[in-house]
Amino acid sequence: MVKIKILHVIDHMGLGGAQTIVNQLLDRWSSDNIQLLCFSLRRSNNFSSYNESLFVSSNYESKYNLSSFLELKNFIIKNDIKILHLHLPKSVLFGVLIKILYFENIRIIVHEHGDIFQNKLLYNLFLRQFQNKIDLFIAVSGATRKKLIKKAGIDENKIKVLYNFIDQNYFNNNELSNYSKVAERQFINLTSDDFVIGFAGRLNKIKGCDILIKSMSHIDIRGLKIVIAGDGIERKNLEELSENLNIRDNIIFLGYIKNIRGFYKIIDVLVVSSRSESFGLSIVEAQSMGIPVIATNIEGLNEIVLDKETGLLFKSGDEEDLAKKIELIYTDENLRTELTKKGLENIKKYSLKNYITNLEGIYNGLF
Repeated sequence: MVKIKILHVIDHMGLGGAQTIVNQLLDRWSSDNIQLLCFSLRRSNNFSSYNESLFVSSNYESKYNLSSFLELKNFIIKNDIKILHLHLPKSVLFGVLIKILYFENIRIIVHEHGDIFQNKLLYNLFLRQFQNKIDLFIAVSGATRKKLIKKAGIDENKIKVLYNFIDQNYFNNNELSNYSKVAERQFINLTSDDFVIGFAGRLNKIKGCDILIKSMSHIDIRGLKIVIAGDGIERKNLEELSENLNIRDNIIFLGYIKNIRGFYKIIDVLVVSSRSESFGLSIVEAQSMGIPVIATNIEGLNEIVLDKETGLLFKSGDEEDLAKKIELIYTDENLRTELTKKGLENIKKYSLKNYITNLEGIYNGLF
């Protein structure tokens, strides 16, 4: 049987949630009638690590090089692509324009992964103006769906919610027996008696790591530590903030780490203190490894975390309320146990198997 070819187009395959989803999806995809490929508009430093039979990249590293537009057009012709599955703004722009100029019968899916609507007036106007050229929008959460409707004026009947997934085999396989909590902590000068709060994500204003750091001033817990996995433009400011609050010795900045499982083995609780979020992938990752979660009570996160059931929620931007939730989860061992149990139940809906089944149904609905 000749398989129908669907091309995922993405701005680049560097670090990011969208890139992780695309890479794992193509790597694990299995279908009798559909073949997935990926075209990256910009070559990133880590591109050689991807499966070359599935992933193709433009030869250009520049963010604004239009030659990748022509490379994409030629790739579509050569491979007889039937559907373009577009991720991130530049890919959406190129994909829609290619349909208008060259392939009027090609199907278009726009996949909205994150909070790209912040200060993106032109992008919102583009979606509004050309939504008639787009067959379907995929939103990673109900919050993203609402933003598509409110900010870009998208017809609600053209939007499907498809929650992100995690590779549960990766987080729950036998390799994890090699990770000793004591040994991992000793490696970064933590003790088994420390109560360790984890933060995983880009260090920018939206992710709200500063809220977590400020909450330390309102907490009286002996051996309280924060371990931060991630990097970004706010790192220097966050380090200065911790110095000014005289808590620098209690905070460890790991930078970007490739093996996130070791990070989760170190911590006692994960805090997701984002000011805005479409889907908290780190929440599901932590829950899959038995780590309780505290998250901001905002759309996108409160779809995953149900307060006092699958985690704890705190008021957006309120470091004092966050401090109270940290103290609560520290003092109440029964609560920690219950949140861990419910969290492990919660992750079942975010399996890769469910994701592939639902996505294949979406694709078949467009043929």
